Amino acid sequence: MMAPWGQLCITKLQSVQPFFIGPSAEPSVRRFRKVCHHENAMQSSANARARQQKARTRATYEKYPYPAANRSSLTTKRWHLAPMEWIMALWRPGNENDPPKRILVAGCGSGSEAFALARRFPHATIVAVDFSPRSIAIAKKLQRGSPGMRHIRFFQADLTNRGLTRTTGGNFDFISCHGVLSYIPAPEQVLANLSRQLKPDGALFLGVNGSEHFSVRGRPFLSSFGFDLVELREETRLRDLLGIWDRLLESHGGPRLPNKGAGYLAGDLFGPLFHNWPLARWVRTARKAGLHFSDSYSCWRKRRSLMDDNGPALLPRSRAEVSLLLDVLVPEMFHRLLFIKQRPWNPPWENHRALLNSRPIRSQLYSLALPRRSPSGQRQTKATLKSPTLNTRLDWKLPFWEAEILRQSEGRRTLREILQAAGVAAPRKILREQLYIMHQLLVLSLVP
Repeated sequence: MMAPWGQLCITKLQSVQPFFIGPSAEPSVRRFRKVCHHENAMQSSANARARQQKARTRATYEKYPYPAANRSSLTTKRWHLAPMEWIMALWRPGNENDPPKRILVAGCGSGSEAFALARRFPHATIVAVDFSPRSIAIAKKLQRGSPGMRHIRFFQADLTNRGLTRTTGGNFDFISCHGVLSYIPAPEQVLANLSRQLKPDGALFLGVNGSEHFSVRGRPFLSSFGFDLVELREETRLRDLLGIWDRLLESHGGPRLPNKGAGYLAGDLFGPLFHNWPLARWVRTARKAGLHFSDSYSCWRKRRSLMDDNGPALLPRSRAEVSLLLDVLVPEMFHRLLFIKQRPWNPPWENHRALLNSRPIRSQLYSLALPRRSPSGQRQTKATLKSPTLNTRLDWKLPFWEAEILRQSEGRRTLREILQAAGVAAPRKILREQLYIMHQLLVLSLVP
């Protein structure tokens, strides 16, 4: 006869010997407690160090608000982000004229970026936050003198605080975080916070230091002359040394440091903490926060050059994968990156049938000039694509069927339908390679 379930459980439990009972277990207990104590001490030390670095960084921006603010920041046409046309073409192919309705400027400083976005999107609700009380005070003072900027809401807030949504309201279409994460202790925590602020179809623009940032060489250079790099101290000798630096590295295309203001130097060359990371590390960190890497504007010139002759050799890599490869080959000084909440779709380049079922959408980055439809006997035509935004002109000789794809890339018809209507059968290899080049250069996007 089987024992009742309750009696069986009691019998089994009584047969189990308790762990760490008896004198023989005492050394193990002591070692375990020692390890735990050591780990707790290390974590406490790391937390204290992070708090100290954050306090020093805040003190820097209290002393040197950045960017240096005056009324010209309300009207200047200078744009520090990647071009918004490029962002929209990647983020919303086919809906590039649908502007973001809620925008967060994460780390707004004295407000110039928020003012620029307000001019670009006058009907959007814009929330701008910064951890420097002085910077926010300056931004609000400038705002009061400009009625056209009243749709911006400025708040003092810490981007690492999990309660950030209580301040901002969350539910943003678009977030810009430019020149911020490279100088704070916990970028992964900020990215997780920003990810929670986004709508499911939202996008994040991120401007961060690359592994070739000028501070990588500049800080050891100044340190060798005895400068304390935690805090900027203006003196004539500093400017003389920056002049030497500028002459030696002029060919590298970095900023002309002797002419930079104290606010720029205090944040980009001096300071307690710098994250000068390669693209792959920023992408990994953002991915852990639930953000998918879309592309890098900083890689545009290298990509454009590569596509002239060697583009098809990169098949079937996505735009994001090509940017990661380019940063390995030629590391960037500064990354201008787009992340989205939804996983980007890479066309099925190696599956011809599935590729023909995708829909091409021509981006608004380029104007297109095509001659009239070719007579049936003419196999090639010329196309000119111009993009003032990208400072790019493409003069291509195209087969008739490729010109038809460009003409009809409105997102309503599949590649198969376009080619069938044109009455041609495009060679598989050439079709795939030409579509890949146009996709990489954002002439068009292929969508499912």
